[in-house]
Amino acid sequence: MDGNLVEDAPKSTFTADEEKHIFSHPFFAKSAEEMEGNPAYEALRTLKYESEDPNANAESFKEEGNYYVKEKDYEKAVSAYTGGILAKPTDKKLLAILYTNRGIANGLRKNHGSCVKDCKWAIKQDPSHLKAYIQAAKSLLILKKPTEATEMCEAGLKVAPTNEVLAELKAKAFALAETKAAEESKNVSAVKESQAKLSTVFQQLAARGIRVDFDLPPVGLPDHAGVEISFDHMNLIHWPVLFMYPEFSQTDFVQDAAEYLTIRECLKHVLNPNDPPPWDKDKAYTTSEDEIEVYFEDTKVAKQMVEVPISRTITELTRCPGFSVRRDLVIVLFVVSKLSKNFHKKWIENLRG
Repeated sequence: MDGNLVEDAPKSTFTADEEKHIFSHPFFAKSAEEMEGNPAYEALRTLKYESEDPNANAESFKEEGNYYVKEKDYEKAVSAYTGGILAKPTDKKLLAILYTNRGIANGLRKNHGSCVKDCKWAIKQDPSHLKAYIQAAKSLLILKKPTEATEMCEAGLKVAPTNEVLAELKAKAFALAETKAAEESKNVSAVKESQAKLSTVFQQLAARGIRVDFDLPPVGLPDHAGVEISFDHMNLIHWPVLFMYPEFSQTDFVQDAAEYLTIRECLKHVLNPNDPPPWDKDKAYTTSEDEIEVYFEDTKVAKQMVEVPISRTITELTRCPGFSVRRDLVIVLFVVSKLSKNFHKKWIENLRG
């Protein structure tokens, strides 16, 4: 007799992949959560609503959607309510509830545009469904659309003239409309003031013979930089100046460069030989006229880079033939170091064509 008291277990006739497929069936699941997303499970779940009565099917989907809203799973709630709508219930009031509930779920997902659309569909199905008017008005207020919100509230108040919620929402819409109107008026005034100020600046620059090139795009400084040309009490210009270092694709910015300052004095604000920028490892960029060259771009006359001595003042720079500023009134200067021999050689070769 064989000494083994336990018989050998029969070997499976299925492959590992076949066993995995079999045991993934909902029959073997320990919980519903375990089967979320499983095609077989989803098919089984759908079967519970396959009644011959479309209203019963839609009601089941509605209850499922309500459950998911309570669980704060708004995406699944939207899917459930959609299932109810697609069940094509003949009960218009039920269909209106489904649309409204889907709208609420969309609103909870911060998809207020879809919420408004769903509520409007709900009203078409059942014009007496107040919840749709209320929810649509709330979303329209969030979307900052006071006129549409007011219209929605007024439509709802025709159905229920004494409804306090709609009356309160209408008051909020009216207040929002006034606030928006005040902001728009303020913005229009600010734009007009800015345009008038800019027009005066352009006239002053033209009187001094400084050309503004409106064909070129602005430098594109961030709006929050708050940088602009200004005039002091002696009517001297204070320019914003952008220094560009083409060798390293780096920039420096001087917000307020008085026109009587030299280019060297402006550069001293951004180039310190004792504390060179991290990209200037060789300390090649100084404020020495023997070591540095500065250029501006002539886009009209010579149509090339024009060198200007750094001993020149900003006023003298603006009087150079071919000099211009872009329409955002920022002076742009290109800085090249003679100590960077390889780059400087290429730069000069490019200038000569």
